[in-house]
Amino acid sequence: MTTDLLRIGGAIAAGPMAGSSEAGQRARPLLLIIAFTLLYRSISFGDPMIAYDEQLYLLVGDRMLQGQLPYVDLWDRKPIGLFLFYAGVRLLGGDGIIQYQVVAALCVAATACLIWTAARRSASPVAALIVALCYVVLLPPLQGGGGQAPVIYNVLTMIGAWACFRASDKDHPRQILPLAMLAMATSGIAIQFKYTPAVEGALFGCYFLWCFHRCGTPLARLAGIAAAMVLVALIPTIAAVAYFWWIGELSSYVQANFVSVFQRNPFPVETRTLQRWIVLIIGGPLLLLGVLAAWQRRPSRTHRNDGDYPFVLGWSLSAIAGFGLLGDFYDFYFITVLPPVLVLVAPLLQARILGLAAGIALLIWPMLLAPLRYEAAAHNRARIDQLVTALRPFLQTRCLYVYDGPAVLYLLTNACAPSRYIYPDHLQNPTEAPALGVDPVTEVRRILASRPGAIVTADRPVIPRYNPNVRAALNRALAQDYVTVARVKLDRVYEVHALRPLARQQHAGPALTAAPL
Repeated sequence: MTTDLLRIGGAIAAGPMAGSSEAGQRARPLLLIIAFTLLYRSISFGDPMIAYDEQLYLLVGDRMLQGQLPYVDLWDRKPIGLFLFYAGVRLLGGDGIIQYQVVAALCVAATACLIWTAARRSASPVAALIVALCYVVLLPPLQGGGGQAPVIYNVLTMIGAWACFRASDKDHPRQILPLAMLAMATSGIAIQFKYTPAVEGALFGCYFLWCFHRCGTPLARLAGIAAAMVLVALIPTIAAVAYFWWIGELSSYVQANFVSVFQRNPFPVETRTLQRWIVLIIGGPLLLLGVLAAWQRRPSRTHRNDGDYPFVLGWSLSAIAGFGLLGDFYDFYFITVLPPVLVLVAPLLQARILGLAAGIALLIWPMLLAPLRYEAAAHNRARIDQLVTALRPFLQTRCLYVYDGPAVLYLLTNACAPSRYIYPDHLQNPTEAPALGVDPVTEVRRILASRPGAIVTADRPVIPRYNPNVRAALNRALAQDYVTVARVKLDRVYEVHALRPLARQQHAGPALTAAPL
């Protein structure tokens, strides 16, 4: 992968190599970016609590290797590509935690290298290096310190953007066509990690059509090329649809992937306001510089190779549109906006004083928001291990129910789940109630009637509010049938409740086991 990145970097940055010394000079920034990325992110390697979402992805990937299917046996609305990626990670061995984080770090390094190569078309090596490193340090404050979907698929989007940049340098349709198909293929794969990259993919497609038109391609041939590009981009989605149709589960696939997102209740106003403020605090400085860069690079100004400006501006706007497409403004959704805006901003950082100051500020601001904590990974892993130890005696013959807590506990205990709704947020969040295809209260009552061997709860919600009817059903079952056997403090205090007959067999009684707060 590193060799490919060096070759791509050289191709974009300065054309054919003139000699080994020149190749070495081009390689140094890319090697520095890779080394910085791996070192910066290695601090959190092994931390199972980086983000809740990727715990689910890893769990689903693991269970897929055991024969279970997303949407059918395990419900979520993310596209199948994301789960296939995590299933592939599970083949690397271990428990999958450090494995997915290392692979995600490699994706980040590749994306940052491609940002550097793209930025070099209009900015100095130093400015390009700054924006590439900014990408790396901006991810943790946006919950991108692990393996969120955009952390993975951004490298695919960047390959598509690279193809667009290369096409702008070509003057013959035969040279442009393979680049167009490459961009459509990577965009199509990215869509199977999350559907919102379709907006950027559409922009790429339109840009290629303009490149073909610029080269004098006849209208009829242009229409055929457009149809072929759309087909290539849709192949991964068509394959997913065809598979679930073939196994007779198309309705489950469609409900989860395309229907459920529009059936959710709206978030409370205060939640959406808070989401916007978080994004503005983290990404606001970059967006402000993006506006300034767009103004500075407008057609009335002259810049080296500024023919890229219309594409980079359109790409930035399409990424912002994708970010706001569904009306939710989670901070990690903003990760998809980073690559194009960083490439747009790069020339602005060439100014000797103001540019350097802006670049340093872009690097330092994320570090202040999410300072590195060397002890966090070991601390969180130790506490998760305490939870696993407390749970295992009660899961020999019965399932685990994580009402509110880390979904990774299913993975680490190798426990069966009493429901296809294994992500705690889905059943307890009132926003999700209409989108599940089942009544959450009825489903939770069914789960509790199956008498899980242990139930995990938390002392406070991570979401704005619990579904009160679901919580009431849980409280009744806990009072009648369960005893609290452990409390462990992580980001919240998690309680382990064991089924009373099993607790008596383990001599736990009503007292808590030693699990520090």
